[in-house]
Order: sequence, then structure tokens, then C-alpha cells
Amino acid sequence: MKGPKLPKEIAPEDRTPLVEWLLSVIEYQQSIIEEQSQQIEQLKGRVEQVEEALKKAKKLTGKPQLKASQLEHPPLAQKRDGKRPGSAKGSKKLMLKIDEERIIEPESVPLGATFNGYRDYDVQELFIKAHTIRFKLAEYVSVEGRTIVGQLPADYVGHYGPTLKAFMLYQHHQCRVPQHLIHEQLQAFDIEISKGQVNRLLMSENSLFHREQDEVLRAGLESAAYVHTDDTGARHQGRNGYCTVVGNELFAYFRSCDSKSRQSYLRLLRHPFEDYVLNDYAQAYLVQHGLAPCHLAKLSFSSQVLCQGESAWQGYLERLDIVTPLAVRLVTEAALLGSVIAHGVSPELIILSDGAPQFVLFVHALCWIHMERGLRKLSGETPEQLKEIETLRYQLWAYYQALKFYRQAPTEQDIPAFNRCFDAIFAQTFEDNPPLNAVLKQFTLHKADLLRVLEMPTLPLHTNAAESDIREVVTRRKISGTTRHDLGRKARDTFIGLQKTCRKLDFSFWQYLTSRLKHKNDIPYLPDVIRQRAAKTIAQPLTT
Repeated sequence: MKGPKLPKEIAPEDRTPLVEWLLSVIEYQQSIIEEQSQQIEQLKGRVEQVEEALKKAKKLTGKPQLKASQLEHPPLAQKRDGKRPGSAKGSKKLMLKIDEERIIEPESVPLGATFNGYRDYDVQELFIKAHTIRFKLAEYVSVEGRTIVGQLPADYVGHYGPTLKAFMLYQHHQCRVPQHLIHEQLQAFDIEISKGQVNRLLMSENSLFHREQDEVLRAGLESAAYVHTDDTGARHQGRNGYCTVVGNELFAYFRSCDSKSRQSYLRLLRHPFEDYVLNDYAQAYLVQHGLAPCHLAKLSFSSQVLCQGESAWQGYLERLDIVTPLAVRLVTEAALLGSVIAHGVSPELIILSDGAPQFVLFVHALCWIHMERGLRKLSGETPEQLKEIETLRYQLWAYYQALKFYRQAPTEQDIPAFNRCFDAIFAQTFEDNPPLNAVLKQFTLHKADLLRVLEMPTLPLHTNAAESDIREVVTRRKISGTTRHDLGRKARDTFIGLQKTCRKLDFSFWQYLTSRLKHKNDIPYLPDVIRQRAAKTIAQPLTT
């Protein structure tokens, strides 16, 4: 704020030396005040910028307000028309199976009217009602006194039929209906069942499904050229835990555990086996990760199974005097990796992830959208920095679009050009923009993981499919909270995986459940389907 100004004129008789000196002092002080006022206004704006950046960095305003990634739909890409994909309407009246026909005559027909045929009007209806079957098992007694009794059909085990069991499983695992609501629902349908029976049928009697899901994992890993993976929090019995998904376009497998270490991830890939193998791949892993030579000399490497089970493995390490935490961890990871490869997983398998350390195994590929997040978080402190960030963002979008076009028609001769263009964009440095330089350095450090698509064009550029798979666990966590029993956690993982796999293979999950529970072959064995379809989609070599 400016102070009052000096009067424009002072009478000559009043201009004494003292007055002249005071006037000069006042003018000098006013100039300083005006200069400082301008500096204060500038500093206020700067303080507001710093406070806003600090709030974002410390997440003081809650969840960061980051917009969704536009790599898949950047501003550079123009819409061809105003309609969204898949918005074209299809016929609502498909080839319906007619189960019943009813003829309806007019209330009154005038004299002389001639019959002109029937006008079809189809109505789809659903019947839900309790249906109790009383099996009268014939009983005979032989001359030797042996009792002979008729046997129930194979699909009727216990006092609840296969369709009722399938309905409960479908409601709980497909429609996410909690157990107590399923109990209320069945009671409304006049089904006599207790809450304990509902819990038992949903959790316990599922060994058939557990075995098929385990085989889905084996078939998927053995036939896959790549898998995507992700994890999320999944509390169990009041303690922190994690659920991890492994899959691709043909299958999905979920497994929960207490930690998300690399050992836990390798145990998932090894499941359902429990052996430990120190083969050549395990040796290469130990050398790569710098196991101390004194420990490396104690180990022998071959394709032989060393032991079965975790307790036996701990005893093996103790006999070799490998007890330090780092050495135990590295040797255990190596033995698990050797077992995974020994059970049919290719050492050239590509694992596409968000870059979490536990997933960096085999041949690793990195998600472009996760890498782009580092660029989207930059706010810039000056107009020059904002301009540099925006320019680089557009360069990234253009490069990503070029990779998408490359996946549609890949050729070997394009690979050198993509490598040169990557270096030209992400090897840049900016003199007054250290945050942007740090982001670019991450791109250059992970260049090989980001450009796996050049060698395998069928590999996705992002982990959106993995995040879509794992989102089912997040939704269930919001509905039901934690799991309380090991069988319940296992049942959740199994049926989420089977549901996702059925959807990817274009099978109805309801038809799958009824087919398995009624011992029919309406839906083929899922692992066989995965192997057959994987054989038809083997990656084609690049054209020259």
C-alpha cells in the first residue's frame, strides 16, 4: 500500500536546509516502500505456489487430483464420428427358444370374419420356486442278509440339489451377494436352509473347482508367451494381506497370501507344487543378484529335486550353514525359480507389470501408463517449465500412438527407427527443470522393459487388463471387508479366477457352474480350452 504523497509545491520561504533534507529523506523512503510492496506481492504469489505444491506432495488435500491417463485417447487423436464404439443397436429379438405356446382368441369375433392366422408375440419369463424331490431308495435284503439300497444320482450329493448350489455360488461370486442376504433370499423362496449350511456350501464343498483352477494356472503359464500381473490389499483375519492376479487374454488366476515379496510371487507361479530345485537357471539368478562366493560354493546345481515342503527346505539350508537373512532369501528365490521353470514355465516368459520389484522376473515388460504417471505429476514452477513438460507430454503421446500402429503391422526394419526416436525424446535434458530430468532418466533406465513390444507385437502396452482383473477383489473388499476363514479366502480366489476365465473364454459362468455340479459336458474343461486357443494364437514372426 502506498503512503500519502508530498505536496507538489512548497513556498520558497519555507524551504530551509532542514526542510530540504527532510523532503529528500521522505522521497527516498517512499521509493523504498513502493519497491518493497512490489516484492511482497511477488512473494505472496510465490508462497501460494509453494504451499500448493507442498500440499500435493504431502497429500494434505486427500487423494491427488490426477486426471486419468490420456495415452490411449490423447488429444492428438481426433474422433471420426460422434458415436462411441459399440453403440450400434442390435436386434433385441434373437433366436429365442420357445418353451410354451398359448393361443389367445379375441373376446368377440363379428359374423362373417375369416381367420387370418396368428400374430406372434414373445414374452420371456423366469420361474423361481422351491422344488423338493423325495428319492425313494428301494431297499432289498439278500438271502445272505446283506442290504442292497438304490443309489442317488451322481449330481445329488447331500440334501441340496445342483441347481440350488449353483444359484448360491452364482449369487455370491458373480453378483457379490453377501451370505446373510443369500440366506434371506432362499427363505423367501421357501427353501429350508440354515446360515451355517449356506456358509458350508459356499466355502467347503468346492474341491472340484479348486483342482480345475489350479490346472487353469498350469495351462495358462505353460502355454503363454506373456502374462500380466498386479496385486492389491486383502486383509485376512484382521491382519494385512495381499491378493495377486496372474493372467492374460485367456485366463486369470488369483491367490492371497500374507506378503507380496518375490518369494510369495514365485510360490504362486509354482503352485500347486512344493518342491525346490537348484538348476542352471537358479545358478544364473544367484550370480546375477550377487550371492556371496562363500555361500555359492556350498551349493550344487542340477535338475534334481532337493526337497519337498518349506520345513524340509529350511533344514536343507541349515545343513549347508546358510543362515544369514540375505543368503537365505536369495537361495530360496533361486530354488523357487528353478522349480517354476522345471514345471514347464518358459524362461522366456514375459511378465508385464507396473514395475513393482517382486514382479521383475524372467523377461520383464513395463506398463507405459504407469511410467507416464511420473510426467503427469509434474506441475512446473515457471512458465518455461510448464511449456517443457507440455511439449514432452505431446512427444510421448505421439510416440505411444506410433507404437500402437506398429503392433498392427510390425516389421523388423522399423525397430531401429523406434529406438532412435526413443533416445531423441527421453534422452533430453533441461537446464532449469530437474524434476523433468528425473522423470526422463527413469524412462531411459527402463528402455528395454518399455520396448518389449518391438520384439513381441502381441504384447499389450499397458496393464489395464490386470487392473481390471484385480478390481474385482477391490470391489469385494469394499462390500464384505476382510475374510475370516482360510477356506473362505481360498473359495473367493478360486471362484473369482474361474469367473474371469469363463468370461475371457466366452463361456457363461452360470452354465459353467451347472455343468460342473450336474456332471455334464456342456462347458468343456477350461485348461484344455486354454491350451487349444493358445496354440492357435502363437505369435507370428516379424515381417522384413
